[in-house]
Amino acid sequence: MHKIISKILSAAIFIGGTFFTTAHANPIKTPEGNMPRVQWATVESTTGNLEKISEIGARVLSKTSAGETGTYALYGVVEKDNPDLMRLLEIYESNEAYRIHSTSEAFQQYRAERFPYLKNLEIVPVNAIVLEQKIDGVGKCVTTHTYNVNPADLAKFQNLISAEYRRAVKEDDGVLGMFVTAETVNPNVIRTMEIFADESARENYIKSAAYKNLTRQIESMFATEIEVAYLPANISLTKKGVVK
Repeated sequence: MHKIISKILSAAIFIGGTFFTTAHANPIKTPEGNMPRVQWATVESTTGNLEKISEIGARVLSKTSAGETGTYALYGVVEKDNPDLMRLLEIYESNEAYRIHSTSEAFQQYRAERFPYLKNLEIVPVNAIVLEQKIDGVGKCVTTHTYNVNPADLAKFQNLISAEYRRAVKEDDGVLGMFVTAETVNPNVIRTMEIFADESARENYIKSAAYKNLTRQIESMFATEIEVAYLPANISLTKKGVVK
C-alpha cells in the first residue's frame, strides 16, 4: 500500500527532478525574501482506508494543487507503525495562497469525497525557522522529530539545530531537505522533518561527527523528544519558492 500512496503523492503534487546535487543549500522563501506560511497536517483514515484517501487526492486535487503558484510543497509520509496515518508538511507562499488552495472547487470536492474514510484530521500552524533543501532530488527516507524545548534554552537550541541542518543540506550528499518549525501557539515545541536520499544516507548522517556533536549540545535542552519513522517514501523536492 505505501508504494501506491507515495507514488500518488509524488506524481500528483510535487515538482522535482530525479537526481540530487550537493552544490548548494537552498532556502524556500517568498518572492519578497520572507518565510512562507507553514503548517503540519495529520490525516488519519479509518482502518485500511488511507490508500483510498490518497487516491481521491490524486484524482481530484493534485492537478489543481500543482498549478497553484502559491502552493509551494505538500510533503506527505505514512507512519511506519500506523499505516492509517499520513503526516504532511505544507508550505504556502502566504495566507492568501493557502486560502486559494483550501477554498478551491477541487479541494471542496476532495474534502467531501474523503469524508467517509476520514477518522481524524489535525492542522497545526507553525512558524518556519529553517526550510532548506537541495535544488533537485527524490527522497526515499523521511524522519520527523518533535522536541519540547526548555524555554530558557529555546534560542540556543534553534541556533544550533538551524546551523547544523543548513550545513548538512549544503555539504552532505544524501541529505536532501531539512525543515525546522516552531508551533505558533506553543513556540517551545519544535517540529522537524528530515528528508534523505535513502535509508543508507540517513544512517550515514546519524553516524556523522557533526550530528553526534549536535545531539551532545542539545540533549540537555529539551524535556521530551519524539522521533517518528515512516514507510519508504517517494518525495520529489519542490521547485516553487526555492531561492537558488
